[in-house]
Amino acid sequence: MSKTADQIVVGDRITYLAGTPVGMEKLFRNGEVVAYPISDPYTSVLWFPTRPDEAGDDTEPVWVRHDKVVDVASAVE
Repeated sequence: MSKTADQIVVGDRITYLAGTPVGMEKLFRNGEVVAYPISDPYTSVLWFPTRPDEAGDDTEPVWVRHDKVVDVASAVE
């Protein structure tokens, strides 16, 4: 991952760990960051509103914790 959590912006594509691992399998999903991240000042967690690839444009975003992001593809290369 070439970006840190505080460098991820709207339009970036992320790969993230969704849910909890089942057995030894990990479920990874891809999506696009659709709005500015929100920081929780009490827990120091940064949350990214993300639209999963399989979701429609009118679907509410999934909130992804910064520590669940495993890869970032920049919106502007």
